Amino acid sequence: MILYILVTLAVTGLGWFVNTSYRRQFNMCTAKMNNTSVVSKQGYVNRVALFAIFFILFAVSALRVGTGNDYWVYRTGFLQINVGDTPVSYELGFKAVVLLMQKIFYRDCYKEIFALFALLTAAFFVKGLYDFSDWFMGSIFIFMANGFYFMSFSNVRYYFAFALVMCSFLPLIQKRYFEFVMWILIAALFHKTALIAIPAFLVAYFLKWSKKTLWLIPAAAAGLVVGKSVIRFLIFKFYPFYVGDPLDSGEMSYVNIAKCLAVLIFALVNYDEGVKGNKKAEMLFNLNIFALLLYTFASYIPELTRICYYMVVGQVFLIPMILCKLGTKKKKILWTAAIGVAYAGYFAFFLMRGNRPGINILPYLSWIFG
Repeated sequence: MILYILVTLAVTGLGWFVNTSYRRQFNMCTAKMNNTSVVSKQGYVNRVALFAIFFILFAVSALRVGTGNDYWVYRTGFLQINVGDTPVSYELGFKAVVLLMQKIFYRDCYKEIFALFALLTAAFFVKGLYDFSDWFMGSIFIFMANGFYFMSFSNVRYYFAFALVMCSFLPLIQKRYFEFVMWILIAALFHKTALIAIPAFLVAYFLKWSKKTLWLIPAAAAGLVVGKSVIRFLIFKFYPFYVGDPLDSGEMSYVNIAKCLAVLIFALVNYDEGVKGNKKAEMLFNLNIFALLLYTFASYIPELTRICYYMVVGQVFLIPMILCKLGTKKKKILWTAAIGVAYAGYFAFFLMRGNRPGINILPYLSWIFG
């Protein structure tokens, strides 16, 4: 647990040196910067700090052994992919990478495979955060405190796809739709749930709230409730391995509902200053609403959190963006302190549950000392 706290403090501290404030000069109508001049010295500082953050995230993940809920399950899966006589519920892209690594190294090269995915996942985490954040330090703190990085120890395929999806935000907001779709399709080669990001992100991008569109919220809630049988039927057709899955419990995630609701209240209170008229903020605001609706009215969806996290990750960018746009210094300090305390508390709660079945990121074990 101490290691995870130190890692979070280290990458957040390094994030202080990364300056993305020039993005606040974006003209959100054209998605182009009004002022493209960035001080060269700051550019070098950014690169050094980002590499240090990447290296820490990569090293901690790559050096683990047996840490993560399905670490040894994946090792068995790697061997089954190599033999080819046992069906495994892995996507084509993941199987191809595993087979390539086994050809390069040896059949049971599970440490090397985990290291490769640690490298790629950390790299795309950092890229996604840097490309889209208006305040990098705030974004990486919320990202780490939410447990997104540490949970990548447990769900290797999913969080690699998750990292790729994070990189799709920038091309979408800049209207490079083909590139946006390609990011998602590549992610889907490693975890098919990533495909939900295409309709979710596009709807969130184009949806405008007004008196004429507010009816969509109760309509969506009613649709999720009434359409339960149809939605489950389609999910099991798409993901037959979820049939009989012990995680298909239908339990509501009150913690995630509370988080989405708290972010919604924060955004509504500061809507005029931090959200209204900013296409980027409006899209992330909409994604938070989508996640809240799903958590509240669609708990019957198997592995719901894996679907909602593609939307919840928008909080990582939305909250710092709003904080940057608050009018007075006092208001900014008070909200920043309140949010910092809230996420620190959630991070402590997350770590206290780190050794539970389904998470198992504690204790941290490394093959260096094994």
